[in-house]
Amino acid sequence: MLKNFKDKRIRISKDNTILESQSGMALLSVIIFTVVLVSFVVAMLTMAQNDTKLSTLQRDSTKAFYLAESGIEETIWKLNNPEDANGIDLPDDLEIDDVRWDNYNYPLNGNDDEYYEVTITPVPEDIEPRAEGEKIKDWVYIDSTGVIKGNKQDVTGKRTVRVKAHFTMTQHTSVLYDKAILTDHMITFQGNPGATITGGDIHSNYGIEVKGPYVFDGTATTSGIPEDYPDTPYSDLNDLDDTENGDFSGPDNWPQIPIPEVPYDELKEMAIANGQYYPDGFDTNVIGRGDHEFTGVVYVEGDVIFRNGDSLTLTDGALVVAKENPDDPDDPTGTMEFKNGSNLTVVRNDPVTEGGYPGPIALAAMGDILLHATSSSINGVVQSGGYYNEEGELLPGGMVDFRNSSVVTGSVVAEEVWMHNMTTINYDGEFMENFQTVTTVGNERYVKVSWQEI
Repeated sequence: MLKNFKDKRIRISKDNTILESQSGMALLSVIIFTVVLVSFVVAMLTMAQNDTKLSTLQRDSTKAFYLAESGIEETIWKLNNPEDANGIDLPDDLEIDDVRWDNYNYPLNGNDDEYYEVTITPVPEDIEPRAEGEKIKDWVYIDSTGVIKGNKQDVTGKRTVRVKAHFTMTQHTSVLYDKAILTDHMITFQGNPGATITGGDIHSNYGIEVKGPYVFDGTATTSGIPEDYPDTPYSDLNDLDDTENGDFSGPDNWPQIPIPEVPYDELKEMAIANGQYYPDGFDTNVIGRGDHEFTGVVYVEGDVIFRNGDSLTLTDGALVVAKENPDDPDDPTGTMEFKNGSNLTVVRNDPVTEGGYPGPIALAAMGDILLHATSSSINGVVQSGGYYNEEGELLPGGMVDFRNSSVVTGSVVAEEVWMHNMTTINYDGEFMENFQTVTTVGNERYVKVSWQEI
């Protein structure tokens, strides 16, 4: 018995089948790996879902912000255009302790899921005291909240912008005609024999280019910055700056000079009073060929064209040409053209002839002025541009292009000036001294004073 028992014990100890079996460990490893893999996949899916949700929230938040900004802009426009059918006309008899006047809700294209709500409230007097003559409505807060509903119920984006607005006059300070030439873009001398400028300085808010001989005894300055700034010196935009350090170039040395405003509305009233208002253009092919003589202001809407053999004589007057749609900068009208073979003369007397115009303007156009006449003798200011749109922004004018034997005794202002051969500008400082005053003009409207997100 003992022998048999010993033999069995020995056999069991020698039998390693159970200890050497891998099936249990493999199953356990598979289970652990599967759990880890599933956990990883779940974590990745959760992260992806969270990232998508965060991206959606960020997108909707950004959309809500721009909706709020749109609400501000629309409300400002409506406040400044109360005569419009949908305009906002705030009451004058408001009391300061009124909580608010109204709650203006403008759905975006009728979509109830994306909209902005606008509320207008008076600014308390302890924050913004009213000046003499100001009303409660002259200082207001405009709160605009943009709202995005991602699933037609839950708000997924909401931003609020507050603007303080002041009902006041937007002022434009007119600058003096103290330059022989002033441009917002370029002054170009071209041709041989070249252009002549005497008695005054010239300035461009961008650059001056010389492509031929010239006669000039003043100072030429520019405010432009080359496109490849800062590697290129400012003086590369000023062909008349021969100083070692570019002393007459660049905004650091010569700040930009604002373009003077032309009083188009006032000049139009003068022309209507004189019976010299032409709302459908002035083309000598239509009006009549030959000689045309006027005293005082002539105001044209559209274009002016004088052709070969035609002439214009203005005595103590101004020829003014306006665009058909002044608020559209792409409107091609508002040009003045004196073709080859025509003649132009603007005469000024001292004292001014009865019914004459005593101001500085000789020629003014919202578009281009093309003086290609056989001869032009102009006393006064020749200006293209100088007008504002309904938003109070100064719009660019056109170019003044002198050719042949054009002579200006006064000043030239434009977006761009081209002086070809045999053209002359004699700056008349004595005459311009009569207009050395600074005036302000503008329209009362709500303007933004401060902005914040709340």
